[in-house]
Formats: sequence, structure tokens, C-alpha cells
Amino acid sequence: MPFRFHPLILAMAGALASTPLLAAPQVADSRISAVTVYTDRAIVTRTATLQLPAGQHEIALEQLPLRIDDNSLQASLSASAAATLLDVSSAPQVSPPSEDNRLQQLDAQLRDIERQEREISDRGSVLENQKQFLADIQASSTKPGKNQALPSIDELKNLLQMSEGNLGRILDEQRKLDQQSEELQQRRQELENQRSHLAGDGTHYKRAILRVALEKPAQVRLQLSYTLYDASWRPAYDARLRDGEDKIEMSYQGIVRQSSGEDWTNVDLTLSTARPNLGSSVPALSPWFVDTFDPRTALAARPAPAPAAPMMAMEAKKAQRFVADEQAVAGSLAEMPVAVAEVSAATTSASFHIPTRATLNSDGSSQKVSIAQFKLPATFRYLATPSLREAAYLQADTRNASDYPLLPGTLNTYLGNTFVASGQLRAVMPGETFELALGGDEAMSIKRKLVNRYTDYTGLTGGRKRVTYEFRIDAQNNHKSEQRLQFKDQLPVSRNEQIKVALLEPEGQAIAREDDGKLLWDWQLKPGEKRSTTLKFSVEYPKELEVSGLD
Repeated sequence: MPFRFHPLILAMAGALASTPLLAAPQVADSRISAVTVYTDRAIVTRTATLQLPAGQHEIALEQLPLRIDDNSLQASLSASAAATLLDVSSAPQVSPPSEDNRLQQLDAQLRDIERQEREISDRGSVLENQKQFLADIQASSTKPGKNQALPSIDELKNLLQMSEGNLGRILDEQRKLDQQSEELQQRRQELENQRSHLAGDGTHYKRAILRVALEKPAQVRLQLSYTLYDASWRPAYDARLRDGEDKIEMSYQGIVRQSSGEDWTNVDLTLSTARPNLGSSVPALSPWFVDTFDPRTALAARPAPAPAAPMMAMEAKKAQRFVADEQAVAGSLAEMPVAVAEVSAATTSASFHIPTRATLNSDGSSQKVSIAQFKLPATFRYLATPSLREAAYLQADTRNASDYPLLPGTLNTYLGNTFVASGQLRAVMPGETFELALGGDEAMSIKRKLVNRYTDYTGLTGGRKRVTYEFRIDAQNNHKSEQRLQFKDQLPVSRNEQIKVALLEPEGQAIAREDDGKLLWDWQLKPGEKRSTTLKFSVEYPKELEVSGLD
């Protein structure tokens, strides 16, 4: 009797045979299309387009940075037919070493460097032997053995000349060998770095696997985004005032750096001030208990820290590092083409879309991208404190007439093409007024000189001592236009009712006097105008009183 399968088993086998099996993941060629950089991270978007048959497929996007945040993976798809994204996950990946012709060329160059290094080492040994030979000859000539006569003066002179000439030649050749050795070492390091980058040396990456299902063949466009750390940006500004103009040219820039593990080549770049790490909800307070002191529970009585505190501390350290290397970075920034960004302002953040595509290498270097350039209307005045420094500083009173929020950042100021100073700009919203310090200007001069200081005694019996000071302050406007000059000086402020301070000059002039003894002059100086004023005051007190604070 022939063997027969049970009908249920045959049905299950047929069902299994009709179910398509997933093949090994298909590797898709992806590229980075867009990057949004935050103050402490970046969100990278990759895209890939491929033609797929009907059924379920696993698509792999490979050689992703090892430091991506796996929990941040997000994917989407669009297709020419009905398609469903079923799942997205990540997995480790090791890239095999490259074996192309360039790698073989680098190996050949490294072998040639090794040969040259051996030749230099051998030649160095020969030169050392020659030096030792000369030293032995000199020693045997000045200390002859038994039954050997001392060399004559002429023989010693000849020996010294011969030794000097040969020793000089040897030392000169040794210096050249040392220089050649240093150059070879530097070249070796460059080639080894190139080889390591090219070969990968089994470099560790991650890859994302996207599982999709299609009802029929279709062209599919996949989009994958993920978060990377070791990326940041900060705002910076150049404020420039050109001679004869009444507006300030403001250049708004973003300084971006990243060492995320992947290069961003020709990407659509957006800079954002949002804080993704803050979450969407306000942190909850824990109970704050108060009780009698118990050493074992003293620590528990303190309020629990907010969940974001560790991250805020990390960001503070990052900010300190940013400021510390500001001067080193300023001289080596790679500048990108100037363009005007599109700004999107929310209640608590702003983002700037850079219209020109950007390339940012993963080497930690800083690169400057242009956010916007605009002009600000301003009125100008000079400020001075000649008692501390005989210099006038130009200040602009201006308004943010742009559509851009000006975020706190480094501000470099220029008068014409001359760099003046570097400082910090506070946060300024659109429409808000603010002040810009534009640095010292030698075209407005101010001098202060002590003209007289004398002491006399007052009262019927001369029981009070009076010290009188007289200063002369001279200012000159060397500009071709009228300028406003405000300068301050001061009177001593008495902290004892027995000490009397009196302002003697100026009298009848429009000066502002403040409670802390400060005096303010406000002048309008015509082109080339010189003006002077006298500051004269006295300090009077009982002669037996010892007074501190007087020069």
C-alpha cells in the first residue's frame, strides 16, 4: 500500500511553498541630502532611490557613523505604487579593507620611504665611525706611546687643519641627514594616514535596515534620519562702519563644527537654536521633606535635581571650550560663499535655512556659513573717560531692523577695513534697540591734565584743611562731520560729615551730576573744532583728621 500524506500536511506544505522568503538585505546607495545642526547635536537625513519588485524587502543603508543614536532612527518612503514601511532597525557593520590600485601605490611609496630611511641610518653610522676615527688620531697625536716622539708644531697644525676640515664636513652632512630623516617621517605619517583612511582597516560602522512591502513593482524613495552628537554651531557677527555712512553693515554668520564620523558633502544645511534634549513636558518636582537632622538621611532631605541638569552641565562645559578656543579658531576659519538664510522663528527658538549647499568635513574644524547680511540704521556718539584713558570710543545706538533674531555670540567690529575689537553681542529680537561698541577712534582726541593742586587752611583759627584740584580737559574733533562727544569725570564722594566736597568749576555749564559723584559732559563738536573745560573742586576737613583716598 503506497504511503500517503495527510491532507492537512499537504495544505501546510503548499502554503509554505507559496510564501516568499526574504532574501539578504539589499544594499542601497544613499547620500546625505539634508542636515539640521543644533547647538549640541545634528539630525542627518539620508535618501536612497531604487527599483523593487513586489513583495517584502529588507533595504540596508550602510557605513553609517558608529555614534548615531539608535533611538533616533526615523524612516519614511514614497513609491510609484502602494508601499508600506514595516520596520527600521540598526545593526553593527565592519567594513573590509580596500584593495584598489591606490592602496598598492601607497604601500609601494611606504616601502620606498623605508629603504631611504635605512640608507640614512647606514650613512649616519659611517659618519659616526669617521668622527671616532678623527678623535682617535687626535688622542694618539697628543698622547704618544712609549718610544714615540711628540709631533712637531707644524705636524700638529697640519693635523688640526685636517681634523677641522673633515669634522666640519661630517657635521654638515649629519645635519642634512637629520633634516632628510624628519622630512621622511612626516611623509611617512601622511601616507599612513591616507592608507588608513582608504583601507578602513576593518573600520566599524552601523547600518540601518528598512523593511518594506510592495503590492507590485515600483520605484521607491527611502528617507532615513538619525541624530549625531559631536556637532554644534554658534552665531558670530561682523559689524562694519564705513567712513561717511550712517548705517552699520552687519554680517550674521554661523560657525559650524562637527566630528561625527561622516563627512557632509554638498548638503542642504539648517542651523537651529531648538533644544531637543529638553523634551516636550515640564520636569516634575519631587517632594522636599524637612525633618530633624539625621546624618544618615541628610542627603535625602535635599530636593532632587531636575532631569535635564546633567545635560545642562555638559552643555556649560562645551560652551566654556567654545569660548576658550575662540581666538585660535578666528584665524583659521574656512569661509563659505555669502548667502541670505531663510529664518523661521518660533516662540522659544529660531532656525536658519542656508540657501547654498554646504560641505562640512568630520575633522572638528570650524567653518563659517553666512546666515544674512543687512544694514542697521544708527546714530553715533563718542564716549570717553579721560581720567582712566585718554581715548574716545565710538558707540552706535541702533535697532535690529532685520527679520532675524540676533542670538548671543562673538562680535568683531571694523572701522572701514580696519579691525577694531572683539566682544560679545547680547540677544536682540527684531525691532529691539541696542548699543554697539565700535572701539576707539583716534580721529576724536581727548586729553586730561592736572593743572594745579594746592593746600590751604580755612577758618578763624586755620583749623580746617582744604585741598584744591584743578584739571583741564581738551577735546578735538578731527572728522569732516559734526560729532557728539560724551565724557565723564568724577568728584570724590564723602563718607564722613566732617569732610566737605565742593565743585568750583565748571559753573553755569550744562553738565549732569550723579549721586555717586560722576559728572557727564555732552558736547556737539563741529568738524575740526577744539573745545576745553576746567574741572576744579576742593576737599575740606578738620586738619587733625586723617583722610584716606586723596592723591
